[in-house]
Amino acid sequence: MLSATRFQQVILAAAVIVPAMVFVAAAWWNRGEVLREGTEAVERTAAVMHEHVAKVFDTADLLLDRVEDRIEGLQGAQVAAAGTSDFLRAIKRPLEQFVSVWVADADGYVLAGSQGWDRSITIRDRDFFRVQKENASAGTYVSTAFSGRATAIASFAISRRRQGPDGQFAGTVHVALSPDYFRHFFREAAPPYRHAAGLFRADGALLARDPLSSQTLRFGPESPIIQAIQRQPERGLVDAISSIDERRRIYAYSRVGRWPVYVSFGADAEALLGRWRANLRAYGLVALAAALTLAGVALLALRRARAAQAAEAALRREVAARAVAEARQAAEARFRGVFESRAVGMSVLDLATGETLLANDRHLEMTNGTRAQFEAGQWDPRRATPAEFRQRDEDAIAEARERGWWLPYEKDYLRPDGSRLPVRISSAPLPGEPGRVVVLVQDISEQREAEMRRDLLMREVDHRAKNALATARAALRLTRAPTLDAYITLVEGRITALAQALALLSQTQWQGAELASLLREELSPFLDRTGTPQARLEGPSVVIGANAVQALAMAVHELATNATKYGALSVPDGRLTLRWEVLPGTGDDAAGQFRLIWQERGGPPVKAPPLERGFGTRVLNATLARQLGGTVRQHWDEPGLTCEITLPAARVLAQAEDRSGHGHDPA
Repeated sequence: MLSATRFQQVILAAAVIVPAMVFVAAAWWNRGEVLREGTEAVERTAAVMHEHVAKVFDTADLLLDRVEDRIEGLQGAQVAAAGTSDFLRAIKRPLEQFVSVWVADADGYVLAGSQGWDRSITIRDRDFFRVQKENASAGTYVSTAFSGRATAIASFAISRRRQGPDGQFAGTVHVALSPDYFRHFFREAAPPYRHAAGLFRADGALLARDPLSSQTLRFGPESPIIQAIQRQPERGLVDAISSIDERRRIYAYSRVGRWPVYVSFGADAEALLGRWRANLRAYGLVALAAALTLAGVALLALRRARAAQAAEAALRREVAARAVAEARQAAEARFRGVFESRAVGMSVLDLATGETLLANDRHLEMTNGTRAQFEAGQWDPRRATPAEFRQRDEDAIAEARERGWWLPYEKDYLRPDGSRLPVRISSAPLPGEPGRVVVLVQDISEQREAEMRRDLLMREVDHRAKNALATARAALRLTRAPTLDAYITLVEGRITALAQALALLSQTQWQGAELASLLREELSPFLDRTGTPQARLEGPSVVIGANAVQALAMAVHELATNATKYGALSVPDGRLTLRWEVLPGTGDDAAGQFRLIWQERGGPPVKAPPLERGFGTRVLNATLARQLGGTVRQHWDEPGLTCEITLPAARVLAQAEDRSGHGHDPA
C-alpha cells in the first residue's frame, strides 16, 4: 500500500508539471508564429505603399514630360501667356495627389501655374530651384517638405531644369505633391494596429508620415532605417527602436523605383504581441483546467487507494454512489463544456422577464462585464450596445416570444477604448425549459476586416485602371501623323499593345507575364505566317514582373511598328531576330542584368539614323531608361537596325524558370 500511495503522489506532481511544460512550449511556439505573421503583414503593407507611391511618382514624371512638351521652344513671354496656365490647370485638375504645377524663369519668378499666385514672389531660395540652377546634370529632383507660398499647403516638389537654345539655365518646371495625400493612403492601407508609415528621401529628409510628427523633419544617421539602407539599399527588414518616438517596431522598407525616395512601414512590436498575450490567457486557462483535472484525478485515485482498506461492502456502496454522481456530473460537464467554450459568447435568456439567467465568460468579456458584476446583478449587455441597435434587440425578443427564437442579426458592442466589436446574434430554444432561449454571440471582426481588405483591393484595381487610362491618354496626345487615317492606325496599334499587356497581367492576377507570350502577341503576324516566318524568338523562359510588362509591351510595339513601316518587316525577304538573356550579377548587383537584342536584316538599306525624335524614341527612353533604370542603344547599320536594351534584372524579372539558354521555336 505504501508503494501505491507514493505512485499516486508522483501522478499528483505530474498533474502540475506536465501542463506547465506544455503551456511554456505552446507559448514559445505561438509567439514565433504571431511575430512571423505580423512580419508578413508588415511586408505586404510596405509593398502596397511602394506600389502606390511608385505610380504617383511615375505619374508626376509623365506630367513633367507633358509640360516640357507644351512649352518646348517658347520664350518667356510666350510661356507667361494665359494659355499655359490654362493648360497646367487642365492637366492638374483630375490628379488629386498633386497640389499644383508651376513654370519659373531663371530668376525664380513664376511664369505660369495651375492656380493664381503673387507675381512678385520668387522661389529662388527653394532647394528644388537652387539645385537645378547650380547643377546642370541634376535631372529630376525631389525636394524637401515645405509650405507653399501660393497655396499655403504642406508640400514637396519634383522639379526639372529648363534650358534655353544656348544651353543656359532658363528656369524650372516643378510639380508640388501633398504629404497629406500619402499620409491618408498609408493610414487606409495599414492593418488595424499601432504603426508608423513614412515616405522619405535617401538622405533622411521626411516627406510624409503617419502618424504625423511635428518634431522630426529628418532621419538622422543614427536612425535604424537609415543605417539599414546603407547596408541594403533596395529593400529590407529592421527590428529596432524608433529614433522618433522610441517605440520598438518591425519595419519593412524599399526604394521607390529609380527615385532617391524610400517608403517604410513599421508595426509596434507590442501591438503584434497583443494577440500572443490573448492566446497566453487561453493557453493558461487550458493548462490550468488540465492541471486541475489531472490533480483531481490523482487525488481521487489516492483517496480510492486509501479507501481500499475499508470493508468490501462499504466500498461497493461508495462505488455505486460515485458512479451515479459521475454520470450526473458528466452530463452537466458536457453542457458546461459547451457553454463555457470561448469560441462564442453564450447566455440563457428568460423571454418573459427579459432577464439573463446565465452568461459565459466570453459573453461577459464581449460586453465589458465581469463575473462579479453578473453575480451581483449589475451586468446589463444594453450598456455596451450603441443606441442605434437597442430597438433591434427589442424586436428580436418580441420575435422570439412569438415563435421561440429570432432570426440572426448583426450589431456592435462598444469597447472601453471607444472602438466597436462587430457580432452576430442568434438564438435557439432551451430544451426542456419553455420560454427560455440560448443566445449565441459570434465575433465577426475577422469577417469585417476581410471585407475591408476586399474594398482596399478594389481601390487598387481602380488605381491600376486609372494608370492604364493615363498611358492611353498620353499615347493619344503625343502621337503625331500626317493624316487622320494614319493617326487612327498608330493610336489603334498602341492601344492594342497596351490592352494585350493588361490581358496577360489579368490572367496571372497581376503577378507578371511570360516574356515569350508577350512577344508572340505583338509579333504574331510575322511568327505565324505560312512558309518561312519573318521573325524568330530566342531566349530562356523568363517571367516579367507586373511593373515592367506594360513598358516592354509598348517598347516592342514601337520597334515593330518602325520595322513594319521602314525596316526589315516592310519587305517579304526581311528577317527579324529577337534574342534575350539573363546576365549573371557581380559585386553588389547580385541579381544581374536582363538584355534584349532586336536585330533586323534583309530590309531596305539604312543610309543614316533618323533625324527626328518621335513617339517611339520617347517611349523607349521614358519607359525603359527612366522608369525601369535601363539603357537603350540603337545601331543604324546598313544591313538594318540593331537595338540593344539592358535592364536591371531585379526590377524587371519576377522569376526565371529556365536560364539554360534553350531558345523558343518561332511557331
